[in-house]
Amino acid sequence: MMMSRVVLAAVSLALCSCASVGVRSSQRLSDAPPRKAPAAIFVKPLAYYEPNVAVDRSGTKLSDFQYDFQEKFTRFLTSRLSDGIAPASAMAATAPPRRGNYWLITGQFDRVSQGSRFLRSFAGFGLGGTKLDTTIVVSDMSGPTPRPFLVIRTSGGSNAVPLLLGFPRSGLTFDAQRTAREVTAAISEFLYQQGAVPYEYAVAPRRLSETAPARYDPRAWVHAPAP
Repeated sequence: MMMSRVVLAAVSLALCSCASVGVRSSQRLSDAPPRKAPAAIFVKPLAYYEPNVAVDRSGTKLSDFQYDFQEKFTRFLTSRLSDGIAPASAMAATAPPRRGNYWLITGQFDRVSQGSRFLRSFAGFGLGGTKLDTTIVVSDMSGPTPRPFLVIRTSGGSNAVPLLLGFPRSGLTFDAQRTAREVTAAISEFLYQQGAVPYEYAVAPRRLSETAPARYDPRAWVHAPAP
């Protein structure tokens, strides 16, 4: 009995100590958004909202961190989009848009906070947690200029289970992976709503307003990938 209680407490602690990333909002910007999936997606590096970048670096080291994190997030997002939506590739921030049945993804990191690895490892309970918020804009490139039609806002972060050093599912890198997953899911949901993908292949994002597991509809949460 005592061992069962210990195990239950450990599981509860783990669930409470590892936060997540979700979609805060997904808003259409056009009355006539695309009704079919693109032939390709191009992703430009996200910009930074400088006042909300909180990491233990400055000067050149800060610039290097920002560049590396941009590149890392772009890789995560293009990989997810290629697997779930359409072939995706990175595009330089200054590159001119390509006209055709393409989509362009731009945006910014609204908040980047690395928190404290020490507090995440030894204290838990949300202390020292990372924070990563983004605003993603999806634009249609079939016209003479990019036409924004969808804006996705994500928010979240992570912190480790106390006393487990090097907990693998916490930190900004993991937050970036989950953010890429949620952005892709929000786009998949949009395509389903447009009738561009069948229900069984669509994926819905984790909505931040749906924090209670009992409110989830498993059918709307995730579907089997296309064969």
